[in-house]
Amino acid sequence: MVQNRQEALRIFCCAAEEMNFKHTATRLGISPQKVTRAIKELESLLGEQLFHRSTRSVKLTDFGLGFFEQAKIAMEQMNRLFQEKKKSTEDINGVVRITAPHTYGSEIIMPILAEITRLYPAITLELHLSNIHSDLVDEKIDIGIRIGFLHDQTCIVRQPCTMPFHLVASPKLLENMPPPANVDDLARLPIVALLNRKTGRYWPWEFSQKRNFYPKSAAFVTDTPDIERKAVLAGLGFAQLAEYLVEDHIASGELVSFLRDDAPPPWPVNLYHTHQTPYPMRVRLVFDYLFKKLSQG
Repeated sequence: MVQNRQEALRIFCCAAEEMNFKHTATRLGISPQKVTRAIKELESLLGEQLFHRSTRSVKLTDFGLGFFEQAKIAMEQMNRLFQEKKKSTEDINGVVRITAPHTYGSEIIMPILAEITRLYPAITLELHLSNIHSDLVDEKIDIGIRIGFLHDQTCIVRQPCTMPFHLVASPKLLENMPPPANVDDLARLPIVALLNRKTGRYWPWEFSQKRNFYPKSAAFVTDTPDIERKAVLAGLGFAQLAEYLVEDHIASGELVSFLRDDAPPPWPVNLYHTHQTPYPMRVRLVFDYLFKKLSQG
């Protein structure tokens, strides 16, 4: 039997959000069998089916959808009660260390961490900015955030959102040259290149159909995405930049986006932590809050 009804409700609410029992188990740090057992016990207790289950998908029933809305309210009320109590305990007092890429951490993650600090003043947050993938254990980091494809079997990884990329230039640059009509045209245009500090080479640009463009020369080079953006805004060249860096500038007309039909598939945004046992409540609170906010876009 699942330990208590509160635990069963917690598992159900997570499963209703994930719509995948395996992902639910990973998120909660339990076995998939425990997830299935908890759902079956709730269905037996309620006398109603909560999910339509098949080999390909999991979907809430009409009853399950209504029960989910009630369960969320009940869990939120219960969490508030326990969080107030936990705030005075050692488990929620302490440091949570987070690593993120420089510009993404500064512009996207930092405002979320400010919210967490106001909500949980007993937690001390440390933000370590680095564009190099960190070893969480060796560097004593609790939570990592990275954009791209992360292959780390030592960590529990969740992907709250994806990141599109845009080929952009400033209108002032376009006064002196025609825009690219296709990917091959990029070879004749001034480029702002991002340097890979590990290899000493420029990062390639990706496009649809698994095509890559490798800048051979550049009008301007930097190893920091924020400076890359500023160089493009200054009219120094074309660059392929992540959406969070340029969406406001595109909307305002400061930058123009090109070859949208050739854009690459969006990259995953990874939120990850180690298989830590026990998993401190303060780390769980920060991880879940980051996942919620990043999922909202």
